[in-house]
Amino acid sequence: MLMSMQAQLTQRQSMVFTPQLQQAIKLLLLNNFELSKYAETVAEENPFLEVEPPKAIRSLPLTEARNSDSSEFDSVAAIADSSGNTFRASVFKQVEDLILTPKGRAIGYALASHLETTGRLETPLEEIAGNLQVPLFEVEEVLQRLQQAEPAGLFARNLAECLKLQLSCEGIERARLFILIDNLNLIQSGSFVELRRKLQCDKEQLALALRQLRCLDPKPGLQLSNSDAEPIREPDLRTFKNDAGEWCVELNNATLPSIRVDEELGRRVRKLTSEDADKEFVRNALGTARWLSRAIAQRNETNIKVAAEIVRYQKSFLENGMQHMRPLKLKLIADQVGVHESTISRVTSSMMMQTPQGCFPLKVFFSTAIESDTSEEGASARMIREKIREMVHGEKPQCPLSDDVIATHLHGQGLRIARRTVAKYRRLDSIPSSSQRRRGYKLSAAM
Repeated sequence: MLMSMQAQLTQRQSMVFTPQLQQAIKLLLLNNFELSKYAETVAEENPFLEVEPPKAIRSLPLTEARNSDSSEFDSVAAIADSSGNTFRASVFKQVEDLILTPKGRAIGYALASHLETTGRLETPLEEIAGNLQVPLFEVEEVLQRLQQAEPAGLFARNLAECLKLQLSCEGIERARLFILIDNLNLIQSGSFVELRRKLQCDKEQLALALRQLRCLDPKPGLQLSNSDAEPIREPDLRTFKNDAGEWCVELNNATLPSIRVDEELGRRVRKLTSEDADKEFVRNALGTARWLSRAIAQRNETNIKVAAEIVRYQKSFLENGMQHMRPLKLKLIADQVGVHESTISRVTSSMMMQTPQGCFPLKVFFSTAIESDTSEEGASARMIREKIREMVHGEKPQCPLSDDVIATHLHGQGLRIARRTVAKYRRLDSIPSSSQRRRGYKLSAAM
């Protein structure tokens, strides 16, 4: 047996996660508020980097958004985690925890976007339902779930509802507090005799009820505000129609940092420095400052381009409401913008956009497609779910619609959907089966 040694050359591609690449990943995952905090932290350690008050960033008409270069982030291929500690971020996180269906979450995001810093929802539900073009009862159902959020009292529409949501007692004690809350005007006017008559209690019991009432928080939303959080995080992006009737997208200037590299200071320091180590520090610090300035500008440009493509694609939703949401995948936006699909995923994970329909995370605008005879691109899965919910809501109690019947009705509308898909969507929306609904209807009628 002969043995020999040979040298072979092979080529292999791999990605090295340099510090700058890791920074680029982080920048894509930061919303505007987090980006401002991050830039301020970096500037504290870099004498050549200055974070200035926000400067105006122009609105970008959709016809221009496609043309600018955004290739710098195309190589970013790692995922990182980042979450804001703001009032709005906390509320939106609870929307995601409490609402499981995509359509329900979209309604929940709209409700959360109207929430005051006190935790109160003062915008009429009819107005929100009208903006979203969804039935009022669906908005009411989502609101009922969101009123389970912490701290108790969030998403109340008035003071009385806010206080009632905080009650944990039961029985006659709870009933008396409900009556007391419904008669706050009597407390204000000092009509305690009338209060005792309404509560059917003596002085000691009324005093106890009043003490319990004083323990409740009329502004529970303020509990989510602390030294590390702003009262409300404004949206990162806005979309609106200009005077010419064109849709425009702009970054929210009020929350964006402006970065400046002090090149003059760098030149002066280099002239005064003789030590090699000091020169190396100046060179590295200036290089880092220049790169960060370019990277933030590129990050802003990438975000606005992604948002502009989403708006271009979802115009019908923005103009006409939830039923007109089109199916959309990350890859389609990635191809239009000219970046990797993972880049779109990162941008949409944290950015929020103010629209005429409400304030939404960008990820709300993405959903899968169902084959349709009337459209080559198919129908949005969210739109299919809404149709199923509407069918169930309008069914006759004595004859609930089975999954087969719902699928047949959808086929009649040109939507190619299997019975098992109807069943899956029904379960995702927490809709009982037809037999369970029939029993529920009979029980309600008996009661």
